[in-house]
Amino acid sequence: MAQTQSAVAAPLQIAERHWYTDVLAEVVAIAKEPRGGIAIFILIVLLLFAYILPIFDPTDPNFIINAPKNEGPSWGSPMGTDHLARDLLARNSIGLGRTIVNGLGAVIVGWFAGIVIGYIAGWRGAKTDIIIMRAIDTLLAFPGILLAIVMITILREIAVGWDLLPLATAIAIFNVPWVARLARAGVLRERGRDYVLAARTIGCSGRRILFRHVAINTFGPFTVQLPLAVVASVLTMAALNFLGLGAKPPDPTLGQILLDGSRFMRDDPHYVIGPTIVLALLMASLNFLSDVMSERFDPVRRRQV
Repeated sequence: MAQTQSAVAAPLQIAERHWYTDVLAEVVAIAKEPRGGIAIFILIVLLLFAYILPIFDPTDPNFIINAPKNEGPSWGSPMGTDHLARDLLARNSIGLGRTIVNGLGAVIVGWFAGIVIGYIAGWRGAKTDIIIMRAIDTLLAFPGILLAIVMITILREIAVGWDLLPLATAIAIFNVPWVARLARAGVLRERGRDYVLAARTIGCSGRRILFRHVAINTFGPFTVQLPLAVVASVLTMAALNFLGLGAKPPDPTLGQILLDGSRFMRDDPHYVIGPTIVLALLMASLNFLSDVMSERFDPVRRRQV
C-alpha cells in the first residue's frame, strides 16, 4: 500500500513544477558561465543606475544646479555638469532608463507583430503567404534608418505630446520584416514533422497546432536573437536621437546627451564619456548574453562546444 501511494505521489510532484522554475534554472545556468555572469552583473548595475538611483537621488535632470557650466566630475556631480549647468549623472540615469524602456518595448511590440505575421504566412501558405511576404519584401527594400525617419516624420504630426512614441513605433516597424521571415522559416520547417501529423490525426485545430505545438519548437532562434535585437534597437534609437528625431529638449536621452556634448568634446570630454560608457556597457553585456544563450539553446553549437 505504501509503495502504491509513493508511486501516485511522484507524478503529482512532477505536475506541480511551474514554468518560472525552469526559467530560474536557465538564468542560474547562464550566470555560471563567465560571459553570462559578467553580462548579468553589468545589466543589474545598469538597471540599478537607471531605476534605483533616481529614487535615492531625485535630482531633476532639467534643473540648473548651483555649479559652473561644463564642470568636470566632482563630489557634488560625479559625472560633471553640461553646458547649462545641469547634473549629468541625473541626465544619464534618466536617459538610460528611457532608452531601455522604449528600446525594449519597441522590440517586444515589433517581435510580437512579426512572429504572428510570419506564423500565419508560413502556416496558411498559398496566396496568404505570397501576399504577406511580398509586403514584407517591400518593407525590406527600404533602408532601415530611412524607413524610421519617414515613420517618425509622419507620426510626429499625430502623436503630439508623445515625443518618444513615433521613435518607438518606427523601431517596432523596423523589427517586423526580418522577424516575420524568421518565424515563417521556422513554421515551414516544422509543419511537415510527424508530431504535426499526429496532432491533426487526433482532431486538433490548426490554430492549436500552430500556437501550442509548432510555436514551442520555433522559439529557440528568437531567444538567441532577442538580446541582439535590443542592441540594434538601442543603437538605432541613440542614432535617431543624435539626429534630433527623438525626444525634444530638454528631456534627456543618451543620444540627445551625445548630440549636446558633441559641441564640447575637445574642451570638456566628460560630457560625452558618460553616455558613451553606458551605451558600451549595455551593448557588451547584451552581446555576451546572446553568445551564451546561443550556445545553450542552439543544438548545433552546443554539440560543437
